[in-house]
Amino acid sequence: MSSTGDAAMVSSAACTYSSPEYTHCLRDPHFRNSVYEPEADTFLFLEALDAEAALLRALQPRHCVEVGCGSGTVITHLRCLLMPSAADLREPRDGECCSGAIGGPVFSAVDVNPVALEATAITWTETLHKHFRDPLLSDFYAHQFCSPVPTSLAAPAVALVGGAAAAAEPAPAPARPPTGTSSSCAMAASTFCLHRYQGDLLEALPPAELHPLLDVVLFNPPYVPTSLEELESALALKDLITAAWCGGPRGRVVLDRFLRQLPRRLSRRGVCYVVLIKENDVADVLALAQALFREHLRCDEARRSSMEAEAETLEQGDVLETTQVAARYTGEHLCVYRLRYLPRFREQ
Repeated sequence: MSSTGDAAMVSSAACTYSSPEYTHCLRDPHFRNSVYEPEADTFLFLEALDAEAALLRALQPRHCVEVGCGSGTVITHLRCLLMPSAADLREPRDGECCSGAIGGPVFSAVDVNPVALEATAITWTETLHKHFRDPLLSDFYAHQFCSPVPTSLAAPAVALVGGAAAAAEPAPAPARPPTGTSSSCAMAASTFCLHRYQGDLLEALPPAELHPLLDVVLFNPPYVPTSLEELESALALKDLITAAWCGGPRGRVVLDRFLRQLPRRLSRRGVCYVVLIKENDVADVLALAQALFREHLRCDEARRSSMEAEAETLEQGDVLETTQVAARYTGEHLCVYRLRYLPRFREQ
């Protein structure tokens, strides 16, 4: 098929897609009682990614992760926005082998809640099967792995135990034996495989020195201001729904911990999208992010040695672009901000 035909084929599939398949989170009591269902903040996040689609495609990310994935709606929407053409899947771009996945970026989802990781696997798999299975995924798995499309497109969830990965759930059984390779191997090597990690924020990922830096980070934190006691009670009682929105004083307890972990994980060319509300004191959140990234650069010995002339600038000046990419009032003043290094600090 010609490249024009490939593009038309993907466009046709994309036309059937509007948002991820998440209704199991509403129908199934197993998920409804334990997983934060998509709400106004989720849909604003999807709109923000839509608005940023051109930037995200131009970035050609190698590794994308959602922290606190909940239903998996946001990370699944990102995968669909970055869907490659059939021609790209057959003939990878120069340098794509560095992505760590065959066909495009590695996608990962993190949540402390194991039920959320279950829900995310279903959202991801059902969405890709419904909107992109034929012919895109079918042709890709047949061409790359001599294999059918796996029944599940999510790898088994893992949790780090003593710094090493341990299975958090059993691997799904393949629907039928594939030809030439195992379904699980084909799944894990593919850009259409979602890697899932059970644990706390970015610390759930393998250690930074063993794990690729992140080019796209998505985070919708528990941002609602509450007392510290209410947050601690939700955690102690394992009240997963309350813990998903309960943010402690100023709604900042989890958010601030995330921001302190982010500089070591975000690549120099990467972007981070975070949901905030007015009560979080947005200006202070952005100032904290600037300070944390500035300190990260200042402590980077290689960076300091090559940029001594800018040492004074690093002490006080901004090092990040902080851009509001979406906002809406829905009973609360919601917004989505993009954080990324200023151009002079980026590395391609």
